[in-house]
Amino acid sequence: MPVIRRLAHVAAGVIAGTAVFAAPAAHASPPAPSAAPAAQAEGCWGTGPTVTDTLGVRWPTRYCNNFRAGDVYNYVEGRWQPIGRLNAGDSWFVCQSHGPENPPVGEWLNDIWLYTEADVVWAAGGWGGFPATHVSGGENYTPIPNLDWCPWENALARRGTPTTPGK
Repeated sequence: MPVIRRLAHVAAGVIAGTAVFAAPAAHASPPAPSAAPAAQAEGCWGTGPTVTDTLGVRWPTRYCNNFRAGDVYNYVEGRWQPIGRLNAGDSWFVCQSHGPENPPVGEWLNDIWLYTEADVVWAAGGWGGFPATHVSGGENYTPIPNLDWCPWENALARRGTPTTPGK
């Protein structure tokens, strides 16, 4: 049975090759459809819960606003594919890493994915990457501010990928 984590407006507050994605989600009511990823320049905020992914790794999290619902992806049976759905709202995420191109949202483009857990799980335990194009605070092909890079991102540094946390 899928677990849905709801957040009533925070008052207080893959493994395949080289990538793994994870970040569980907590949601509130979605913002108006006119909201855009760059609208919240500060990016992520606050401390979320400590979570454990399907590999048994414990992670600290941060809250971010995913202004748009979307699929969570992971490598399953050798393919990058949707493994669950994350509802729109304020959700918690573990970290971010480069990967395949995100589904575009209007003019917003990116290749950064935020590790999280889907609200509705179809496969792979629901843990995977959520597209940065669906999260407030970023710009085209830039990380979401105030969210650390995933540990596996350092392995990608040889390709010129930044390793500075969320900057």
